[in-house]
Amino acid sequence: MSHTHPPSQGLRRRDALAAALAGIATPFAALASGPESNWPHRPVRMVVPFPPGGGSDAVARILSTVLSEKLGQPVVLDNKPGGAGTVGVSYALQQPADGYTIVWCTPAAQYLAPKSVRYDPVADFAPVSQTVAATYILVVDPKLNIHSVADLVAAAKAKPGGINYATAGIGGQGHLMGAYFNLLAGTDMTMVPFTGEAPAITGVIGSQVHATFVSSAAAMPQVKAGKVRAIGMSAANRLPGIPADIPPIAATLPGYDVTAINYIAMRSGTPKAIVDRLSKLINEALATPSVRDRIAAVGVVPVGSTPEELGQRVAAERTKWTDVLQKTNIVLE
Repeated sequence: MSHTHPPSQGLRRRDALAAALAGIATPFAALASGPESNWPHRPVRMVVPFPPGGGSDAVARILSTVLSEKLGQPVVLDNKPGGAGTVGVSYALQQPADGYTIVWCTPAAQYLAPKSVRYDPVADFAPVSQTVAATYILVVDPKLNIHSVADLVAAAKAKPGGINYATAGIGGQGHLMGAYFNLLAGTDMTMVPFTGEAPAITGVIGSQVHATFVSSAAAMPQVKAGKVRAIGMSAANRLPGIPADIPPIAATLPGYDVTAINYIAMRSGTPKAIVDRLSKLINEALATPSVRDRIAAVGVVPVGSTPEELGQRVAAERTKWTDVLQKTNIVLE
């Protein structure tokens, strides 16, 4: 005799099995549809830790416009100057690690960060991508009878402590480049801190200070306008867009070689899927000819990277500048 079950009983068993399988699958489905799966679904804030008008700000504005198009959400710039870039970075790293706050980083923010910052200059960052490489330009007040690096060295040696240079803040790249210059030249130029590159170069234009080391993006418009005089560039090898009549500082001070990088980071703990997607989009943007041309016109070189490559570059730069700090007896408090 065969044993059969009513059709309704078979349906109930099938429904129960389906429900059980659904219960098992639900956690995995939830994982697959985490917050990173629909990122971004609202505007993203890009914190630029410098005032408007500087080199970092100029390039950040170009990139934010392109990223807004690629992400389908506005990427809004938020300028928060101070502390050679560390004030804005500190603020950005206090925001949730959800991908909605990204930070424009320069050396002072991470590998030159002073001890007083309220964040860990290594552990609190999730590297995303390098954005540009730049040489800094050494410019002087055109009213001075200083037309070359040799002239500046001679003036500084003739009047120890009497020649000063503006920086974007204590502990910033410009500060360290001036200290490095003093080390190699045997001079004693005095550092005068400002709140950013734009104020620093304005100080030279207004004859408040004698010289400054600023990014080519901030320097070249003022050089072309005749408001400051360019006497040297920090990179030992010429970068595209730098006029041939601006010699490397290394031509006078052998060994002087500084190529600065700007880069994008997020707070550590940001989902890797978000970090990787943003890195990919930044690199796509930097590879676009029209974007490269706009960035090159600012006087810097677009250079992308993977998060891993950026992390390695930052580690190498930390080692280099830690050595410079030790040799120049500078303690970043």
